Amino acid sequence: MALKDSNRHPRASGGPARRLGSRFRGNDDGQESPSIALGIRLERRRVGLRALAGTAALALLAACAAPQSVADGARVEQPATLSYPWPPEPGTDFPDYREVAEKAAGIYVRVRVLEESGKPVPRSEAASSPTNVLNFASGFIADARGYVVTAAHIANATKFTAEVITLDGRRFAGRIVAVERERELALIKIAPFPGMQAARFADSDRLFAGEAALVIGTPGHHGGIVAVGHVVEPRLQHRIHYNDYGYDNAIELAMPIEPGHSGGPILDREGSVIGMVASFLLGPSGSKAGPAPRVGLGVPANDIVAFLRSRAGAE
Repeated sequence: MALKDSNRHPRASGGPARRLGSRFRGNDDGQESPSIALGIRLERRRVGLRALAGTAALALLAACAAPQSVADGARVEQPATLSYPWPPEPGTDFPDYREVAEKAAGIYVRVRVLEESGKPVPRSEAASSPTNVLNFASGFIADARGYVVTAAHIANATKFTAEVITLDGRRFAGRIVAVERERELALIKIAPFPGMQAARFADSDRLFAGEAALVIGTPGHHGGIVAVGHVVEPRLQHRIHYNDYGYDNAIELAMPIEPGHSGGPILDREGSVIGMVASFLLGPSGSKAGPAPRVGLGVPANDIVAFLRSRAGAE
C-alpha cells in the first residue's frame, strides 16, 4: 500500500475588460442666420469634443490606477455549504452525524498556500484568483487567538504565505508561523474576528476501535465535504512517513478520505477534535484515481495540543 499526502492546485483566472462609452449632442435653436448658426454649431462641436477628450482622459487615469486591496475578512470567496457525498462507512454507528457536523462547521477553513512571487498578485475583485497557488486544502481554527492548524505538507515552509477562507466566504491573510515536518503539523496565524469559533479538543488517548468519527475537508477544491466513518486503530505502533514528512501515534480511520481533506479536523460524536487528517492509503496500483480510499490516517489530538503549546505565541 502506498501513502499519499500533498495536493497541488495551480490556478489562473482573469476578469472581462470594461468598456467606457459616452455620447454628446449639441443644441440649435434655429434663430440665427445660416452662417452664424453654422459657426455656433462648429464651436459647440469643438467644446463637446474637448469635454469628451477630458472624460476619456479621466477614464484612462482611473483604469490605470492601482487596484485597491480587499479588507481582511471580507466575504469575497465563494461560500460553501456542508455536503455529504458518501453514506457512512459500513459498521459506523453515527445517526446524528449531520447535526454534529453543522454545529462544528465553524472551526473548519479552507487553506490556500501561495508561493513566493516577484510581483504582487492583484486581489481587488471577488472573482480574481492568485496565479501562484502552491496548495489548496483544509485546516481548522485551533485557538481563540487566531491560530489555524493544517498539515505540514500543505503549508510546506514558513517562507510562503497563506489565505484562510471560512465556510461563509470570508478571506483572511495568514502568516505561516511554524512547520514541523516530523510531526506533519503546521500553524498559521490570522487576525481573530467576531464570532470566530475555535476547536474543542478531546483526549485522544481515550479513543477506541469502532468509535464514530467524521471529517470536514476540501477535496476537488470544493469546501465543506463531509466523510463519515469510524476509528479502526486508535494508535498505530509504527511511524507513518512519506517524502520529508512523518508522524507518530497515527489514528487509522475507515472513511472515504480524498486529496484535499488533508489538514481537516477529525471530529467525534460530541463535535470535539480527536485528530487532523494527514494522509491516506492508496490502492494496490498506487494511484489516487477511482473511488475514494477507505483508509485514512490522522495526527492525534494530544499531539496537536502539544504542538500548539510549544509553538503558539512563540513566534
